[in-house]
Amino acid sequence: MSTKTLLFIPVSSLEGIGEYARSLIIAKSCLDKWPSLKIYFVLNKDVKYADSCPFEVLKTHGSPTKDSDAVDNILEKIKPDFVLFDASGRAANFHKAKAVGAKVAFISQHKKKRDRGLKLNRILSVDQHWVVQPDFLIEPLSLYQRCKLKLLAKHQPKNIGPVFNSRSNSDIESILGKYSLPQTFFLFNVGSGGHKKSKEYCVEKVYQAAKVFARQSGIHCIVILGENYPGILPSNNDVTCIQSLEHDEFIALLVMAKGRLVSAGDTVLQCIALLLPSVAVAVSSDQPKRLKACTSLGLVFDSQFNIDEMVSSCQKLLLSVNAEKLERKMTEHQMNDALSIIHNDIALLLNLPNVID
Repeated sequence: MSTKTLLFIPVSSLEGIGEYARSLIIAKSCLDKWPSLKIYFVLNKDVKYADSCPFEVLKTHGSPTKDSDAVDNILEKIKPDFVLFDASGRAANFHKAKAVGAKVAFISQHKKKRDRGLKLNRILSVDQHWVVQPDFLIEPLSLYQRCKLKLLAKHQPKNIGPVFNSRSNSDIESILGKYSLPQTFFLFNVGSGGHKKSKEYCVEKVYQAAKVFARQSGIHCIVILGENYPGILPSNNDVTCIQSLEHDEFIALLVMAKGRLVSAGDTVLQCIALLLPSVAVAVSSDQPKRLKACTSLGLVFDSQFNIDEMVSSCQKLLLSVNAEKLERKMTEHQMNDALSIIHNDIALLLNLPNVID
């Protein structure tokens, strides 16, 4: 089998990290399945993780979508076999990727972004379109979109749900020891750490809520600050602050936690897929709609973004009758194994041996 080159182009802004984190999960898992792959990332030169990415990074000025010329130059230089635009890319970049011979995949995370991928200036250049939402959280395609896809002989986007590796190889005892954590804890995480409300970093208010909740409940709290948070928050006897975690470690702690408060982004969907009762808060503009849908289905407890509400919702989650109610609802809305779907599609696109996950 000849060596295949994969190029990952996620949104990489100073605020969020979700697209990069998702692309990194996909890239690492692909390399595990097909060790001969050559993998590159295209990232904003100003994000912290541009220097810690485990793959070779080609840098742009600003998020790649805003530096279209640089992306085109990279595509011409690398001539990859496969390009993944994770919620990113100009139409011209899609055309360029096809022109250099690449198979092109696009990830969208909500209806507006999905619609963009279905426009005529992109649709002909996309070989696979994955929507990282489950069927029950996103509107169906319009009649016009379905007809357009049929006339152009293009496959419909696949609603694959959240992308994460549920098969964590991390040993929980070693993680607890690494961060000096007790066996029983409540976990707080609202994403990358770069989101702000009223000029205050969201994680700072979450930290204050964790301190109050720890004092009231007697349960030790962990606050994952996020890689984009520029400050330092103090750990104490009640609250442990961790800047960031490897994906496997994060999933292991999510599962181990007595309860969890998370943002209404990818993480809340991961919690639902893992049947983990959770409180969710919206910290970015695309999250309130998703949170409302999850709440209406009884899959999660929501909270307004203030300390009293967050503490109250976390206390509510501790009642076994409430947690069991959420678990029953989550069981009724089982999700796909998104990572396996992606592996299978990439194997078909690139004629790679599809090693069973």
